[in-house]
Amino acid sequence: MPDSVYTALTFAPVQGFIEKSRKLRDLYGSSFLLSYLARQLCEAAKQSNCTVISPALINVTQGTPNQVIIQGDFPESLAKATLDQAWTKIVEACREEIEQRLPEFKYCWQRAWNVCSNHTWEFFWAQTDIKDSNLPDRIGDVRRRLNEQKRSRDWTGINWSGESSTLSGADAIAWSGMADKFDSKRDSFAQRQHQQKEFYQRLSDEFSESIVAPNERLSIAELVKRLITLPTIADHFNLESDQRLKIEVPMGFPDIHRHSKTPEEKRWTGWFQGDGDRIGEYLREKSNDQNEATALNEFSRAMMDWGAALKTKLPNSNEQAGYRFVDDDRQVQDKDGRIIYAGGDDFLGVLYRNHPQRELTAQDCLNWFYQFPEIWKTHKQKITVSIGFVWTAPGVPQRDVLQHCREAEQSAKSSGRDRLAIRILFNSGNTLEWTCPWDYLPVLNDYCDRNGKTGKNANWTHFFQDVAALESRHAFAKNNTVALALFKVYFGKSQCLDLEDKSIRWNDAGQSGVLGDGDRFDSEATKQEALNEWVINLAKVGFHLHRGESAADRQVA
Repeated sequence: MPDSVYTALTFAPVQGFIEKSRKLRDLYGSSFLLSYLARQLCEAAKQSNCTVISPALINVTQGTPNQVIIQGDFPESLAKATLDQAWTKIVEACREEIEQRLPEFKYCWQRAWNVCSNHTWEFFWAQTDIKDSNLPDRIGDVRRRLNEQKRSRDWTGINWSGESSTLSGADAIAWSGMADKFDSKRDSFAQRQHQQKEFYQRLSDEFSESIVAPNERLSIAELVKRLITLPTIADHFNLESDQRLKIEVPMGFPDIHRHSKTPEEKRWTGWFQGDGDRIGEYLREKSNDQNEATALNEFSRAMMDWGAALKTKLPNSNEQAGYRFVDDDRQVQDKDGRIIYAGGDDFLGVLYRNHPQRELTAQDCLNWFYQFPEIWKTHKQKITVSIGFVWTAPGVPQRDVLQHCREAEQSAKSSGRDRLAIRILFNSGNTLEWTCPWDYLPVLNDYCDRNGKTGKNANWTHFFQDVAALESRHAFAKNNTVALALFKVYFGKSQCLDLEDKSIRWNDAGQSGVLGDGDRFDSEATKQEALNEWVINLAKVGFHLHRGESAADRQVA
């Protein structure tokens, strides 16, 4: 089959695999595993004399996107076997490591590990026909075929007996006797619980509590996520085809102290998830000027390089250093956060600072986002980006945080793209949200309270209380000029945003409007409601972002 034929492949579940997490280590491990499996598919395609178009192959495994576009005939059977073999190798390495380091247990669990090896992933494959070699959009065609394949799922569920894991509740607890059939005449439930407790205590003693806590009960897949971050296991998976490719195991791997019992360690954290805007349209435009495959490969390489360097662009906001962006991997450990993954134009990260360091504030996060448009432009591709940023209370489970990140990103997209959606997530599960284009985001710095104070000295309570009082009197619904008048009172001297100028409210060619696409609204009345809502949300979100430095000052009644 000629090189004009394209092959596309991917596997699932991706989002669910990442979201089954409690610790930052879970996120990093699951992200790496997805990237590693995708990279193995790319390497196998190269060995079959195919050309990998996307993702571009750089000397970094972490962040490799899991959708692979290949020029050439890469058979489905070979691709599926590659995925299965790579995953089995990882699973077996983790099992053997446990058995070698905890030899005192009698292991009856091989069958359960085999089931995990065989039924964790669902594989999807699509290919263009030889007769379609003259199609102008062959890569787009094979992607559409792949998406059609994904609509028809052929999922094999894993059945188990006994209790499920305490992390996700989706699979059985992994322990030395998990495949030993329970006999009610011979065994007792209390005895099994004691055996599980003993096994996890030894796991914690041997691998450290940062890997497995004694009170945790994890499934096999969840245990693999943790163990893959150990250097002794990661060394098994350096890609043989290129010794420069190394698994990126963070030194020390400090976790986020979000749920500590001590008040000084219960800290708010900033989670963000982003994605490039209208990538398909951009690539089609590039394809008009150059070969379709070349355009996609160049774009993929630029975004992969950008994603690999993103971890060095995180803020370092201690008093001595100030904000700086240094392309030096040695300084990653000094950053106020971590990039979980950066698969091309798709990325997820968290900003945090642990005790005894000074507490990270929402303003610290905002200071970084003010500079993010310049960080984004370093890939030199003419595309915009939408990000969902979730400022999260310390008691919210991590899997809920990830869901809110995804929702906030989609809110930024649906509000007009090329903007940041800021969501405040409280322990109760309640949220506040405000979206703003990147060009107008510095309006937060232009706030001036009734006493004429600006910047960090400004009192956002004035604006917040005025909005609350007007809302209670339904003033915004009765008069369509109230929101503009209130904005003028507190932001009348803004250098970046004049909300009274109707030309900046809506998107037009090359300009991101404050309220997004005007065609989302069917009347002038609904447009006015959108303006009112934007001002109201600015007051509420701005108030919570600029509250006092201590966690106690940020508690919501």
